Amino acid sequence: MRIFLLVLPAALSVAACNPTPGPYANGPYTGPGPGPRTTYSYDSIEYGRIVSVQPVTMRRTNDGDQIVGAVTGGLVGAVIGHQFGSGTGKDVMTGAGAIAGTIIGSNVASQGGTYTSYAWTVRLDNGGSITVIQMSNQFRVGDRVSVVRSGNQVYLR
Repeated sequence: MRIFLLVLPAALSVAACNPTPGPYANGPYTGPGPGPRTTYSYDSIEYGRIVSVQPVTMRRTNDGDQIVGAVTGGLVGAVIGHQFGSGTGKDVMTGAGAIAGTIIGSNVASQGGTYTSYAWTVRLDNGGSITVIQMSNQFRVGDRVSVVRSGNQVYLR
């Protein structure tokens, strides 16, 4: 019994040194590989340094908003105009309200779609310069940038 008690701790110590198989026990990772590489196409790239930046207010060009604003404004204007006058005067006021509402509704709808962008002027390495308008404000005056032309788009990178 004494020998058993002396051998038991030694046997447990040796057993503890034998690691259990882990996730890489069967060799290297054989799961799915990396995804396809993303490629970017561009027509040309020029390099330069930013010499100035100006914030500019841009207007969204969604004609659908202006149309909805004009129709809604016209209807509201006609309802309000119909409340005034009597007989032919009521008809005139309804028409005037509709016209005024259409103009106001169209203008209100077009004003709601503005955002701030930035006009970046870049002095190109070839001596020329270009101004690019883009929303990103990650650049600073003096930064070296790439001017990328792709189709009808020009952007800084």
